[in-house]
Amino acid sequence: MSVPRILLAPTHQTALAGFLASAFAEVIGLKERRVRYHHLGAVCPSAVWDRWEGSSFLDPVLYGEDVLVSLYERTVRGADISVLATDRGLLDEGASNSWSPASIARSLDCPLVLVLDCRGWGTGLGALVQGFNERMAGANLAGLLLTGVRDQSHRNRLRRALTGAPAPVVGCLYAGDGPGWETSAPGPASLPLAPELLEKVHRQVDTAGLEAIAGQRGFLPASTSAKERETTGPLVMVAGGEGFTPWSRDSIEVLRVTGARVRRLDLCHDEHLPEDTAGLVVAGHAWPDTLGDLAANYSLMREIRVKVSEGLPTLALGGGMLYFMRRVQDVLGRTHELAGVLPAEAEVLGDLEEPAYLEVKAERDTLLLSAGESAIGWVTADVEIMEAPVSRGFPFSVMGEGWPARLSEGAATGSLLCSRVLVHLASRPQGARRFLVACATYDSGLSR
Repeated sequence: MSVPRILLAPTHQTALAGFLASAFAEVIGLKERRVRYHHLGAVCPSAVWDRWEGSSFLDPVLYGEDVLVSLYERTVRGADISVLATDRGLLDEGASNSWSPASIARSLDCPLVLVLDCRGWGTGLGALVQGFNERMAGANLAGLLLTGVRDQSHRNRLRRALTGAPAPVVGCLYAGDGPGWETSAPGPASLPLAPELLEKVHRQVDTAGLEAIAGQRGFLPASTSAKERETTGPLVMVAGGEGFTPWSRDSIEVLRVTGARVRRLDLCHDEHLPEDTAGLVVAGHAWPDTLGDLAANYSLMREIRVKVSEGLPTLALGGGMLYFMRRVQDVLGRTHELAGVLPAEAEVLGDLEEPAYLEVKAERDTLLLSAGESAIGWVTADVEIMEAPVSRGFPFSVMGEGWPARLSEGAATGSLLCSRVLVHLASRPQGARRFLVACATYDSGLSR
């Protein structure tokens, strides 16, 4: 497997690299080529990519680098080019000290472009680039992208400083002309990017040069254990579409590989579940400004409520638990009557600027984790539940960095698991299999 691939990583934290990667992906897409996008690190709501069928990210904190490589190899099959980006500095390891963008580039044998903040820099920029190159321990620094350049005179001075640099300059963004270092990542509301922004990026960045760099990729070992995508397994409906973004495209791939037939369920527009539905996943981010649209689809919410009460195996994680509440108040104080699977109310206090990692421990057997098992999960929104849903027999306890004690979390029955915490299916592969077994058992009852 050798899909052309490229990673855009900044010298230090910024969403600009993600913005440029999305613009590059848009330009490639206009050529009717298949683009596969990944963000490094669990995504926050502002960086969820609806245009690429849900949030697509790679994060070894959740499942380790070996699993990361396997997930990546599987999910880029059939793509013409793979574009990766990160808002983390190239050498920054984060609070967990578990990975840096440079280490992921090495694991994926992926050429990378270093996005440089050139504001205030002159001759010393060459030494800065050389220092980064010496610290990458084998990663392929293949291009330099200059940003915050004051004018043509500044650009020429920087180019002289980079004479003999380990990689060529592939772009130069002028300050005030298009995106800058403080630019926010384009979320669903910003895609597709405005034509004038695309034109500016295309004019200032050598997109043909980026494609050539992507062709310098190495080779990844093809998976020998992955099943074919076509399967006759149980049908699992995965919520997505306008107003609700799936938690992870890569988790969906795990479902497929485990043996599920996966179809998308639009919570706004689909009025019914297919008759042969054997499992339901509502896991991801519910967008506050569209809660009213979700709440208006009474037919689907009523059917979900009935099917869940009849034992349909169901995962409701993150915004999915929010959707399953009886009543939800959004950040503007508006109240929405939702699916009512859980007899509880919730208030959305706001989206988090950065995802927060939590250790999740199963206090009893659930659809994903057996009693005593743990996994690392993440949350993207601050949500307060007004009352204990279902019962006080919470399925999970959670622990965050610096917390004095574990907190109880979630709601569950034998066929339902709800939690505000998102869990990646690759973090506990046996959990995906356990869920599919429950779906197959339910499916066999439908066929009688």
